[in-house]
Parts: sequence; structure tokens; C-alpha cells
Amino acid sequence: MYDLIIKNGTVIDGTGLPAYNCDIAVSGGKIVKIAKNISDESKEFIDAHGLTVTPGFIDSHSHSDSAMFDYPDMIEKIEQGITTSIGGQCGITLAPNNKDDDVFKTFGSMVNAVKNMPFGSNIKSFVGHSALRKSVIGYENRKPSESEMDEMKALLREAMENGAIGLSFGLTYTPSCYADTKELIELTKVVKEYNGIVSAHIRNEGFELIEAVEEFLTVIKETGIKAVFSHHKSMYRLNWGKVKKSLGMIKDAVEEGYDIYCDVYPYEASSTGLTPTLIAKELRALDNSEIVKMLSDVDMRDKIKEIYIDRYGESLNNLLLTRCKGYPEYEGMRIDEIAKLRGQNDFDAAFDIITGSGATAQICNFCMSEEDVEYVLKYERSMICTDASVAKNAKMYHPRLRGSFPRFLGRYVREKKVVSIEEAIRKCTSMPASVYELDFKGKISEGFDADICIFDAERIIDKADYVNCSNRCEGLNYVILGGEIVVKNAIYNGKKKGSFIPANR
Repeated sequence: MYDLIIKNGTVIDGTGLPAYNCDIAVSGGKIVKIAKNISDESKEFIDAHGLTVTPGFIDSHSHSDSAMFDYPDMIEKIEQGITTSIGGQCGITLAPNNKDDDVFKTFGSMVNAVKNMPFGSNIKSFVGHSALRKSVIGYENRKPSESEMDEMKALLREAMENGAIGLSFGLTYTPSCYADTKELIELTKVVKEYNGIVSAHIRNEGFELIEAVEEFLTVIKETGIKAVFSHHKSMYRLNWGKVKKSLGMIKDAVEEGYDIYCDVYPYEASSTGLTPTLIAKELRALDNSEIVKMLSDVDMRDKIKEIYIDRYGESLNNLLLTRCKGYPEYEGMRIDEIAKLRGQNDFDAAFDIITGSGATAQICNFCMSEEDVEYVLKYERSMICTDASVAKNAKMYHPRLRGSFPRFLGRYVREKKVVSIEEAIRKCTSMPASVYELDFKGKISEGFDADICIFDAERIIDKADYVNCSNRCEGLNYVILGGEIVVKNAIYNGKKKGSFIPANR
């Protein structure tokens, strides 16, 4: 007797091959039989007539690890079909952290703490470059000494030997942004020793996008590392269209034999901190408390404003406040709206929000063109992601946390036909499974893990937006994780069948 039989579904197996009709039998958490008209007994049946059956979605760029101890259910991820997330991105990880007695000093100590924890979705994680730098150098804007570099390498080796996928860079965020290219290369060489991967939120995604892509390609070519360009895009109107050149550079490197990918979320707004958006990195060699103190200086405010206007223009009407512990009443409002309400100019309102939040305010930045988003979605080596953590009591957040995968399948596949549905599912499943070495995941195939999505391809769509960000998607009928039904009609039933997946080496 099987545990579950899915009958009469249209199977898209994740490989990019055409869809076909068949039944799927599941037992012991595995797909054990794929055939037409399976008539054996089973504990449960799902009639998938008129529905599409695919592998569970893999979130190729996630920050779920940042809240995995506080919010292990990961409801927003599993309720859009995500059965595995790739975390530890943008240089940001909980470990190592040698500067705080209350957190994990090594990546291995963190892995030991989570290895037996159940989660609502699976997690696999990078170790973050900012975490390495903070542990050794803190927030100082300088090159590491020889001994400090050795210490960072030792922490990195410890992480690689204890299950890290590889190393992630967040080169617009402090303190990762203070590293020069030589430092990136030296650390990447360590990852290469373990046949790991590097991902990069590159140094600039706007006016210096091409130079930033060139820098990361230099790291890749100097080391021969497998690499992923994180959430690839071109920010601000004057730079729209640059993704054609940047992806052309990546394609050329792939043709030369380098193993390179990118990920992308299907939205025109990014999500980030107000502090790194507004304050130039050369003025951010400080921790949050020092940034707050700095903004009490009127001359410093004027300098920050001058640099920003010179680069991006005078208005902040493209910035939507999503999270601010000092001014929760402003969440969901644009900075220019807040300024008008307070009788201030945009910049003083923004500075007050930064100080009132302890420099932790989060925003959505409407800075991309849909044409560019579609161009990256079409690229044969692009993978789909949320670039999101989990909400945990947050009132406002970027809707991609709830809607990335349904939006991709609904708006960009069904409605706009940017790619075929078979290619779309490959981008969501087997491609990230291959890139991140998720054995037995990402395909509907006998012997593979029974991580499965069942949805109505004619109805699936995101319903979360920038105001109603917690709305569940439509058209997602079932999610199966480890062979058990965990979501029905887009509602999670509370079963935590996921786990932390260390890299095997």
C-alpha cells in the first residue's frame, strides 16, 4: 500500500521536457512509481484532473535562515509552493559571529543547533562574507592585515567543512562593501578548495552596474568558481536597459567555459534598508548607533543629501516604507507622503525615520523596469527567487515574500508568455537543484524526494501587493513535502516536514 497516489494530473517534471499525463505514487517520502492508471491501494488519494503537477519550488535566493529559530514554520514560503530555500545570501548569516556572546561563534555551532529542528520548508545555506568580516575586523573600512585574512579564511574553512554551500558576498552592505577585489579573490580560492559556490549581491546595480559585473567576473575567472549573480537587475530609470549588456557579459563568460547563473524576482521594486539606500557607503563605516549619532549633525545631513541628489535626483517618491519600529504609523507610505504629513522635505523626513528606527528601517524601492525584469526572466540560466526572509509579526513587507512564484507563473508565464511553462518550471526546480547540489530534489522522477506542487495553471496568481502584502496566492491546490500534504488550497496545515540540509563534502 502506498502512502499517497496523485491521479490524473498533467505532470511537468522539471527537466524542461513537454508535459504528460500520468499518476504518481508516493511512499516513505519518495516518488516510487510514475505510470498511467495506477490502481494500487493507498492511504491517501489526490485527484489532480485538470491540474498541473510539478516538483516543489526551490527559492534560489532567500533569507529564511535569518529567522529560522524564531519562525520555523516559514508559512509565507510553503504557502506559495516553496519546499526548499537557499539562504545565507548577500553576505548576511547568523554565523560566524565572534563579537557577540549570545550568538554562534562558528557556522558549525549554528548547524549543530538546527540539524534536528523541523521546519515548514527545507533550508540550505551559504556562509556570509559580512559575517566573516564582522567577526574579524568589525565595521572598519580598511583592508585586512595578513593575520586577519588568515583568520577569515579559517572561519570560512570551518563553515565549508560544516555544511555551508559556499560564500555569499553583499557588496553594497557594510562591512562586505569595504573589501577590495583582491580580498574577494583570496576568500573565493578557499571556497574553490571545497568545490563550493559563491553568490554575489554585486557592488552596484545602477550607474556602475557594468563595472560591478566586470569585478565579479574577474573573481570568477581568477578562481574558476561556480557562481551566481544575485537578483540581477538594473536600478534607476537612466540605467534601464543595461541588463542587456550585463547579461551579454555573463553569457560570454559562460561560452568561455565558466559555470555562471543568476537569480531574479518578478517585481519592479527591490527591498532593502533605508540606510544603505540613502547613505553612501563611504559614509557608512559605522554601526547603527553611530549612524544615528551622525545624523544629528546638520552638516552631515546636508552632505548625505548632496551626494544622493548628485547620483539619483531630488525626490524620494520611489521609496515605500515597509518596516520601522520607531514610526510604525508610517508603514505602507512613501517617503514623500511622510514628509508632507510631517511638514518636512523628503530628506529630513527620511533622516528622522532612520534615527527613529535605530537605522533599521526597511523600504521597497521602485527602481526597475518591467522590460528589464522580463529580459532577465528569459535568460536560460536565470532562476526564480523571493530574496525574502519570513514575516514573523511584520505588518508590511515586500509582496515577493508571498507571491514570487505564483506571480512568475501567472503574470509572466500564462499571461505574458515570457517563457513556456515547462521552461518556467525548470527555472523553479531542476536548475536550482542542480546548481545547489540538492540531491534527489527538483524533478518528478522515481527515487526522488516527494516534494511536489499541484496547481491550476489557468488560475495560479499572486494576490499580495504593496498594501495587502499578506494575501495568499490563488490557484495553488496542494503542496507535498517529504511525502506528506502540508498545504491545501494555499493554506498551511502546520506540519513541519522540512529540515536544514548541510552541504555534503
